[in-house]
Amino acid sequence: MAAPGTLVEALTEPDAGQPVEYPYSDGKVLMETDPHARSIIDMRCQLDTHFKARQDAYVAGSMALYYRQGDPAAVVVPDVFVVLGALHKQARKSYLLWEEGGVVPSFVVEVASPSTSRRDATTKRATYERMGVHEYWRFDPLGELIAGRLEGWRLAGGRYERVRAVRAEGWHRSEALGLELRAERWLLRFHDPRLGQDMPTHAEAVRERDEAVVERDEAVLERDRVVRERDEANQRIRELEARLRLSDKSA
Repeated sequence: MAAPGTLVEALTEPDAGQPVEYPYSDGKVLMETDPHARSIIDMRCQLDTHFKARQDAYVAGSMALYYRQGDPAAVVVPDVFVVLGALHKQARKSYLLWEEGGVVPSFVVEVASPSTSRRDATTKRATYERMGVHEYWRFDPLGELIAGRLEGWRLAGGRYERVRAVRAEGWHRSEALGLELRAERWLLRFHDPRLGQDMPTHAEAVRERDEAVVERDEAVLERDRVVRERDEANQRIRELEARLRLSDKSA
């Protein structure tokens, strides 16, 4: 059994035939509810922020992931995935495992919807298990399909075992990422236990940036006010000294 992060040999048969096309789009229009779309965007934003400085961490989603060379039907499209040990961080049109050194995602999240929930919980979960994806999670932003909105599985001895909450309020731990996560209504929140900080969503990051800009501008204005008042005080002192000198001469 292959170690987590490396595709099992049975799924990487060499391509002995003619060149095979691996489409990066099926030509279908992607349709999501607003909570589904927002949750995917904010998951990626949080993870991008956390792994920004790590050059072997690749965060992506809604991307074709082909896991058997020569077989275009051997494909999954995770909503969000993280590859640790990736060859590079550059953008890809699709993820071809045999061109990625056989490195599979360490972490996958599927956002539950009525049309995909059953397949995500059965066929897709089995595929990720055989691929060697270390952790597989399902998140339900609407709270209609998964009790508690969040459930996960982790490889143990080559098979998936359910991940249990590690502390109150529904916090779970991702061993693959070194983060904690929990459902906050439509948002899947990531938390860095080492720093004691939540990962910011896109909206939160923008708000923090704007607040930092406002604070900087206010600091500049305050500095200018202090300098102006100091200059005015010095000018009054110089004027007073000049009047005193004139008074002394008159005397």
